[in-house]
Amino acid sequence: MQSTITLPISTIQHDFEAVISDVQEGIIPDDSFWVSFYKSGEPSVHGKVHLTLDEENRDLVRFEGRGGVVFEHRGGRDYYVACPTLSVPETRVVVPSRQYSDPLPRLASDQYRKIYAFDVAPDGSQFAAGYENGTVMIVPTTSRLPPSAHTTSKPHLNTITSLRFFPSSRVLLTSGVDFAVNILPAEIPSSAQSLTPKRITPVRSLKGHSRAVTSTAVISRGRNVLSSGKDGTLRLWDVPSGSQIRSMGVSGYSPVLAMCAGERAEGAFAQPPNGEEKNAPVPLDDREVDTADKMVFCALQDGSFEVFDLGTKLSVFHSKPPKGSTSLSSIAYSPSASLLATGSSTGVINVYDTRAMDAPLATFSRNSASIEDLVFLSAQGPDCDAVRCVRVGAQAGEVWTAGDDGIVRQYEGAGI
Repeated sequence: MQSTITLPISTIQHDFEAVISDVQEGIIPDDSFWVSFYKSGEPSVHGKVHLTLDEENRDLVRFEGRGGVVFEHRGGRDYYVACPTLSVPETRVVVPSRQYSDPLPRLASDQYRKIYAFDVAPDGSQFAAGYENGTVMIVPTTSRLPPSAHTTSKPHLNTITSLRFFPSSRVLLTSGVDFAVNILPAEIPSSAQSLTPKRITPVRSLKGHSRAVTSTAVISRGRNVLSSGKDGTLRLWDVPSGSQIRSMGVSGYSPVLAMCAGERAEGAFAQPPNGEEKNAPVPLDDREVDTADKMVFCALQDGSFEVFDLGTKLSVFHSKPPKGSTSLSSIAYSPSASLLATGSSTGVINVYDTRAMDAPLATFSRNSASIEDLVFLSAQGPDCDAVRCVRVGAQAGEVWTAGDDGIVRQYEGAGI
């Protein structure tokens, strides 16, 4: 049985760069900031980094780790931390290159609008954030337009569960707990237009689920889209007509909590389960475009995951549910690396080789908090963060995150 690797967690004072800047500019001669390390089953380490301005070289700041922490600044925004006590090796600290605060007023002085769903356009020109009240906000990232030029819509009655940009970066797929899937126009305002926030309405509404829709996916160029729901179904839609092409039920109609899709990796799922097909393949519908070579991965509430061949509409793999009460809360697939990653409600991540799915390649956790989202960085493996949403941007090593503090963060070079 694959043993679980426990990963340590490191946190650093959120404004540590401001502390460094104050000392570097001579505003104060010395100061300190905190760095903490946590690892399940072991005592936590809470230390401080003391920094002083060199007496002779006034451009040099000296750093001294205290209380079991090590800190190194290699110039610019290149920082590293380590903790020998918990066997944490030199680890890079990646700080946001840009932050986007919610342009709307806070609900109260200490209450943020939590972001429940998020996506960034493939061309990096804008991002979308979804909220509990069914509102979607689309914000431009181009320097010529401020975040105040955002576009808003209320395509759902309540919580937004998924947001996906189409490959064009100008159309957005949304889903919510109100059983619906909607398609929104997402054109970026021109500089000549008013910067007053603009409201838009859906151009398509796809209805068929009988419970909350949990996830969506855009197939190829976007002629077809997928949705999954707590009704235990996976549904394929025709975008131009807004009609359903096919509904596929997962085993036992267990609620689908997350879903992802991609091209079939070489050597993966070449044979039907147990060498024989339990059901006859479903012929391709005339409305289907580029579905024949796609696979769909469903994370289920019973803790198992199921894989469908979208071309045949057949289930080609169903894992065994784990012992104990746990559910899968996130799932990610990398066709180029032939890897699948699943995240559970108890904080466990399993990584599988899609060419041999019987047992995971690796199992690890950081703590018992639910894994809300997973994404692969190129072919380097899965990455997870203690936020609700994480996406890979258009540039190499670019990562975007969004979560309960209502702030969208953009990281550059995070995949290095």
